[in-house]
Amino acid sequence: MKFFILAALALCFAGPAAAAFEDEGLTEAAASTETVRNGDEDEDLALIQQSDEDLAAFVTDYIRKDMQLKGAFLIEDKASKKIFKLELASIEPKAQAGENGGRAVSADFRDAAGKKVTVVFHLQNGPWGGLDIFKLELKRPQEKPKTTKKKT
Repeated sequence: MKFFILAALALCFAGPAAAAFEDEGLTEAAASTETVRNGDEDEDLALIQQSDEDLAAFVTDYIRKDMQLKGAFLIEDKASKKIFKLELASIEPKAQAGENGGRAVSADFRDAAGKKVTVVFHLQNGPWGGLDIFKLELKRPQEKPKTTKKKT
């Protein structure tokens, strides 16, 4: 019986306390997990410090895991709106400088017709301290225009 009286008494006092927190805006501050930032988030990104071999290994691991899940590496060509099913041929061992302190690693693939396709993986430091692939860029080789020979 005493337990029920104490529980009812605690509930009576909990209502005004919650209202006081709400009036002062304390519930928002306590529940917020965002940090206040001055400026753009991109300015806070540090340069990638990993070696070219580590970056190539990271991209290779990403491609192999994706191929295990899907059976092939799939990527959409934005121009033609087609999805290509690619098989890995090789990874460029040297990474190029990218935007905002990031790096770019190129990988050569073969499509279903056997044509060479290059995919550029743009890397940056991830929010958890690791690497993050933030953009994939498909580069198809330029097809040569067919010339017609005139018979003379």
